[in-house]
Amino acid sequence: MGYFNPEPKRRREDLFNMESELSTLDSGLKRGKLVVVSGLRRYGKTSLILTYLNEKRLDYVYLDCRLLPSGMISLNSFLNLLEEELSRHDWALKALRGVEEVSVGGFGVRFKVRSERSLLRVLHALEGKVLVLDEAQELRRSGYRFDSLIAYAYDHLDLKIIVSGSMIGLLYRFLRINDPEAPLYGRAFTEVKLRKLSDAESREFLIKGFEQEGVRVSDEVINEAIKRFDGVIGWLTYFGFALTTSGEDIDSILDKASKLALSELEHALRVYGIGERRYREVLKIIATLGRARWSEVKRGVEARLGRIPNNTLATIIKNLADSGFIRKENEEYEITDPVLQHGIRKYY
Repeated sequence: MGYFNPEPKRRREDLFNMESELSTLDSGLKRGKLVVVSGLRRYGKTSLILTYLNEKRLDYVYLDCRLLPSGMISLNSFLNLLEEELSRHDWALKALRGVEEVSVGGFGVRFKVRSERSLLRVLHALEGKVLVLDEAQELRRSGYRFDSLIAYAYDHLDLKIIVSGSMIGLLYRFLRINDPEAPLYGRAFTEVKLRKLSDAESREFLIKGFEQEGVRVSDEVINEAIKRFDGVIGWLTYFGFALTTSGEDIDSILDKASKLALSELEHALRVYGIGERRYREVLKIIATLGRARWSEVKRGVEARLGRIPNNTLATIIKNLADSGFIRKENEEYEITDPVLQHGIRKYY
């Protein structure tokens, strides 16, 4: 498969420098029931999880919560996603044949009654397996309490659960693990935190990746890629794949990558409705300045859009930080993703 294959990795040899994270994930699932995998976009969360599960040959149900509808998420839409995933696995079809609430056939798995009771019966039938909720922060957009569902499974079922998310603040808002009033409060869990690569690690990754592809690349190009993609392994993979398959120059690759990052950003901002314009303006100011203090953001927004109350601006900045789009360092805000910053500067 190789380092530059754009699909999520499923073999240890294709996974770069994640031995420690694999070990933490392994010990977390062996000792407990709940593991939280956190890291910004394109830090390799999905590859880590799938590599571990496939290497251990575990039966798992993998739900990518980004595939759920935009807007409010209903229990019915979650069941639709679960049906699709369960229908892919022969072991799941076998395990569910005796469950009254579902029908199993050539069409796969279908819920006869689309209710919480039916969902719980299915989860009981999946005991001994692993449930993965990828990008689980999306489940906060629901009137149904999915955190209560996780707590129920934790307390009553022999079911391992992996919860992952790239919008780390929003993920913890959803889980509310430290809230005494929340269903998951007090439950022990293991956290696996992913990080970006150092410059030295980025260099090693690119050199080995190009060796796997049999392509010679100059030190100058590698140095520029390290600078432009700033240790984000997903973008380094995107760069390596594009260069080896199309021969495009780094500027063209960065441009295409930034349009992809912008598309993901715009999808995330739609939830704010008429307030989206303010969110975009805050991001534009921070991206343009590189680093921006609160006062600079406020002046910039008000110069373009008129007065903005301090509490409104505080909410916008908190939401952007919790979504992983910005971070605060030394009283200044910056865009977390260099590719996204490029896109905002160029196209916003």
